[in-house]
Order: sequence, then structure tokens, then C-alpha cells
Amino acid sequence: MDLSDPLAFRTSFRHWLVDHGPTLPRADNGADFGQRLRSIGHLQARLYEAGWARYGWPEHLGGLGGTAIHRAVFYDELSRAGFPTRSAFEHIEILAPAMAAHWDPQRFGERLTRLLQGRELWCQGFSEPDAGSDLATLTTTATRDGDGYRMSGTKCWTSWAAFADRCAVLARTGSTEDRHRGLTAFFVDLRSDGVSVRPIRQANGTDELAEVSFDGVWVSDADRIGDEGTGWAFALDVLSCERAAFAWLRQTRLLALADRLAMNTTPETGSVMGDVVLDLFALRATAAMAVRELASGRFVGPAAAPAKSLLTSAEQNLYDAAQLMLGSDLALGTDIDNADAWQEDYLFSRAVSIYGGTRQIQYMTIARFLLGLPHE
Repeated sequence: MDLSDPLAFRTSFRHWLVDHGPTLPRADNGADFGQRLRSIGHLQARLYEAGWARYGWPEHLGGLGGTAIHRAVFYDELSRAGFPTRSAFEHIEILAPAMAAHWDPQRFGERLTRLLQGRELWCQGFSEPDAGSDLATLTTTATRDGDGYRMSGTKCWTSWAAFADRCAVLARTGSTEDRHRGLTAFFVDLRSDGVSVRPIRQANGTDELAEVSFDGVWVSDADRIGDEGTGWAFALDVLSCERAAFAWLRQTRLLALADRLAMNTTPETGSVMGDVVLDLFALRATAAMAVRELASGRFVGPAAAPAKSLLTSAEQNLYDAAQLMLGSDLALGTDIDNADAWQEDYLFSRAVSIYGGTRQIQYMTIARFLLGLPHE
């Protein structure tokens, strides 16, 4: 069968999951956060060994061909088969497409292979204690030192940093007056001398976030992503993926959860559940357009804002509905399947309107760049 056709790929992968699903690693909801991530890494390794995780990437990067549509189908079928959220491997969609567009193919291909094999985890070091929504004001510096740079500064709210091997870091190589024109992107080994990572315990009990400090960390020219001073263009493409391609990845999981939640629907809550389903299909349709653009080699830019806005509403509304429909079971973790996981995810859903650009930033982007409304 020709797996270059996404439909044939979907059919073959679905059949493979039916045959091999019982033997594949599945994260235990009762396990600690680190154990769950390791289980997902083992699953990634199995999917790579079988070839499935290599589709959607060109052969010169170590893939087996196909486009972002193949990856979208891949995530769809995993969620449909009951596998958990991709969690730390979400950077396959957030970071990797932008790195492929901006970095040396040979260097990037080596790193991508390790990620697809489940041998490495990546994270994204953009936000700082005093530079979140306005990244052009960041103060982490990278100063030229021989055939590399010395990096100093602090990144905050860095997802997966406590578990990651490498971090895509946006640093200032120019002056503060240069703002976005003085930024450069690097791929930093978090095991380097001078790197310290402090996990941040979230309200839902997980250590997904962390603060990462760089104290004179040496980074070679080979680990600079693109030319010096081009970090802003890289960052914009990463943010496009974080808001649009990631929305597709996330909605596959949310639809699977909505199916489970729908089994608890009553006549009194039917309209609430109906609104959730409509939200999710609006999100799916919008995210699908972004996936098609990415498959054609284009990043959607400001047009990613609607997908991120719809993801915010859909995810928060889903968990609000869960709280309404499951009541004390969700809060106390009793009587329903995986109630602790529902509670953990409910608390995480409160942050959806912040990460990847706040709800307000998305609305401003839509108004200014998509609707052409006047602004000051």
C-alpha cells in the first residue's frame, strides 16, 4: 500500500494499532509525573521502530516522507485508540517544523532523529521573568566567544525543562535598542556547565514548568539556529506552530475526552455537552487549515491566533462541563474512571488562556492583522 496517501496511511496505522495496541506502553494515571513521561517515551520509541513516527518528515531529515498531514493523522489515530496526550513530545509540532525551516538540515536531522526515537526531550526557552508577551524586551544574552557564545540569563515557565535534554533558547546578541532585530536562536544542551533548572510545582501537582538559568554557558556556532540576528523570524514560526499546529494535536485528545464525558450526559446537561462538541469541531476545522498550510511549506503567522483562541475556549469549556456533569466526583476523585486525571487536567486547563500567548494577545492579533481594525 502506498503510504504517501494520508488516507492509506490512516487505514494502515489504525489496523497496526489494533494488532499491536495491547503490547504498547501506556502511561499509568496513578504513576508519578516522571514515570508517565518515561512511558510516553517508550511508546515513542516503539512507534519509531515500527516506522510510523518517521512519516511526515522528508527523507533527508531521517523521515520516511509525507507531510504535516501524515503527522496529524498519526495523532488522530493514537487518541482514537485511547493513548494519552503527547505531553513532552508536543515539541515535535511546536519546535521541529520551525527548526527544519531555519537550521542546517544535516545538523537538524541528527537532532530530529533522536527526538523521534524517544531518546531526547526538548523544551522552549522564550519567556523570562520580565519578558513574556513582549519577547522583544528579553534580556538573556549570548556574547561571542571564539567559535561560539557565552550565554547568561534566566528563562521562566519553560515547559518540560525539568525532563528535557535540550532547549531552543532565544537570546540577545545585539543591543537592547535593537529589540527583535538583535535576537538569535540557539539549541542548548541542558547538561552543559552553568545550566541550572528549578522545577515549578503547578497547582495540579505536576512539574511540567521550570525556571532555567544560564550562567556563562558556552554554546557552539554549530548549535546556533540560523544566522545571527534571525532569532525573531524563528520565534514567529515557533509561535505560529504553538498556536495552530499544536491546536490540532491538542484537539485530538480533547475529542477523545469529550466522547468519554458524553456518556454522563443527562437531559439537563445535554445542551452543555452539545456546545462543547460544537466548540471542538470548530477548533478541529480551524486547526486543519493550519495543518494544510504547514504541509504546503507555509507557516500561518497571525492567522494562528483564531486556532489558539478556539483552543482556549474549547478546552476550558470542556472541563467546565466536566465539573458541572461530574460534580463532586471530579473534585474528590471518586466513583468515576480516572477521576484524579480529570482533576489534574481541569486545573491545567485554567492556564490555556495564558501559555503560547494570552487570550488578550490573540484577540489583539486578530483585530489588528486579520480584521485590519484601527489600533493605537
